[in-house]
Amino acid sequence: MLIFNPFHWSRWLLLYLLLFSTGTHVLGETQSTEPAFSDENPVYLALWDQARELQLFHHPYWLKLLHFYSFGESVGQWSFKSDVVNDGFFLSPDGKTDPSAELKATLKAVLSPLSKDPNQHARCKFIARFNWLRSSLDFPELPKLACPLFERWSNLEEATGISIVFVSAYLKNPASTFGHLLLKFNSRNRHFGHSLLRPTLNYGAMINPDDNPFIYALRGLFGGYEGSFTDERFYNFNHIYGENESRDLWEYPLNLTPDQQYLVTFHAWELLQKVQFTYYFFLDNCAYRMAELLEMAWTDTTRINTSGAIWAIPVDVVFKLKKFKRNTEGPPLLGSPKLIPSRQRKLQQRVAQLNEAEQEQLRKLIEYTNNLDSEEFLSFPEPSRALILDALLDYQQYKKIDNLTLQQQKERTKLLLVRSKLPVLVNNVSSETSKSPTEGTPPMRFRLGTVFNGLLGPALEVGTWANYHDLLGDESGHLQNAEVVTLDLRLRFRENSFELTQFQLFNIQKFALNPTGIFGDYEWSWRARGGWEREHYGCSPCREFRITGGFGRSVSFGGKDVEFVFVDLFGETKKNAWSATTWGYAPHLGMMWSPIDIWKIRFEGGWFKSFSGPKREYFRIRFDQRLTITQDWDIRMEIEQFESLEGTLALHYFW
Repeated sequence: MLIFNPFHWSRWLLLYLLLFSTGTHVLGETQSTEPAFSDENPVYLALWDQARELQLFHHPYWLKLLHFYSFGESVGQWSFKSDVVNDGFFLSPDGKTDPSAELKATLKAVLSPLSKDPNQHARCKFIARFNWLRSSLDFPELPKLACPLFERWSNLEEATGISIVFVSAYLKNPASTFGHLLLKFNSRNRHFGHSLLRPTLNYGAMINPDDNPFIYALRGLFGGYEGSFTDERFYNFNHIYGENESRDLWEYPLNLTPDQQYLVTFHAWELLQKVQFTYYFFLDNCAYRMAELLEMAWTDTTRINTSGAIWAIPVDVVFKLKKFKRNTEGPPLLGSPKLIPSRQRKLQQRVAQLNEAEQEQLRKLIEYTNNLDSEEFLSFPEPSRALILDALLDYQQYKKIDNLTLQQQKERTKLLLVRSKLPVLVNNVSSETSKSPTEGTPPMRFRLGTVFNGLLGPALEVGTWANYHDLLGDESGHLQNAEVVTLDLRLRFRENSFELTQFQLFNIQKFALNPTGIFGDYEWSWRARGGWEREHYGCSPCREFRITGGFGRSVSFGGKDVEFVFVDLFGETKKNAWSATTWGYAPHLGMMWSPIDIWKIRFEGGWFKSFSGPKREYFRIRFDQRLTITQDWDIRMEIEQFESLEGTLALHYFW
């Protein structure tokens, strides 16, 4: 409820005289002839008195609009200061650190005379601020003002909702290791009513294309880049992520009321006014900023981001949206997902439709397109030939066969001509059986287990990891046959002592099977791991820093199993000195098998041999299995031989 001061009657009388004594009425984009704005303007003074009485400059929504957060309130926010780093977002010279000064400046700006370009007026540039202040204070009737750029961009009259789009992980780019988030504005407008044409909001780092990978990672980790919002049509992002990088996109509609959609849209427009933040891969990234933007749907203290967290990842935000409810009776914020399959997934499904003879013919056509005239190919019925050629065209697109020679161009033209003479087939490529990211295990994990060591005896183990998913876990909605784990910490309690037994900074593995679904088409598997581990399982305490990386091959027979062979290079040191570092190689063999969805088994053995530094040679064998209880719980049994036999039975909780 607004507080009205009776002593302000005189100022409202002056306002009336000011607005109507000049005989100037502004409609649409008509220009005002008002005098220059003054600090003694009675309208401004009246509104400021109200704002001060209501303490609006400390209101949660005003602070959200300015991106102010107090100590420890959210990711990376450690002072009462705005996250925005560029001055153009603030109307007051002190606005970055003083929300009261910024509110004063905003009131003056929205009351100022209309300029020649209405799009540059504060009521158009800072439309979220203006609408909230107008709903909170007793604003007089102001001259009408159209905002052509905002109206054309937002298309609010034909808006149908907002969706959040989760882009799956991409291990070839450090910044995309945990996926990506986009915000999509849906509409029934004839110009961009199709899903691919809808405006889509993106947040990312403003990188220097000349930065090498090391500088890129270093600056991304420690805030060396600025981040900003951009908007493009959805087809551009679908092309970049789905086509070029072969990443699945999951679209989740958000159950927001029309008023809540407006609030998000208003602030999205403000963020597109060249607003810049400091970008961090793990802290201030797309996940955090998209969640922060969605928080604008509520004018109170509602937060989606985890208070005091030290990381933000896209899939975690999606899980938070799934669990988020304003009330117990209302629907969850996150609606049912829709998969937009990647080019790779569509190719795999296309190939899976072919029988063995058709797949063999496809392989021959890949090797030599002129086989289109062969009797063997022509012996297939027309529907089969159409299926084969559709798969061949998808294969060529997946392999990005561009810059064709003259001969290759002729062959492709012939291929398209032959395909045009065959019947059009109903696209049976389906994604209904694919599980979305919110159906898999959440990214955070807590571990509680009992340990028995043949030399050291029993112990209690607790542990946690920051994110995200391991090879033994439930793969529903996750990147298949891949592992991305960071900050994996384990402590053991034995009698009256405890020991830090493991602190892995990162553990990334990718078992590349058949990327296209075509027999014989394989890619290299790879992995990398680094952190502090035990020297062996027969000592306590005896930690060393170990880093490992290698390449290998992986195969699958029947889809439920994975066999793999790796050759790793490793380095390990106990004294953190170059002279005390052992370098070596380690051939590995292993297999994974999932008899049923809730049960998975892994066996792996390797021989480690040094070739530089202090000599070491040892075998390491591991057998473990996982049994899923619910989406958030599983039980694991682990047995390892590493100079001593050690067994662990652990309960895992994911959140």
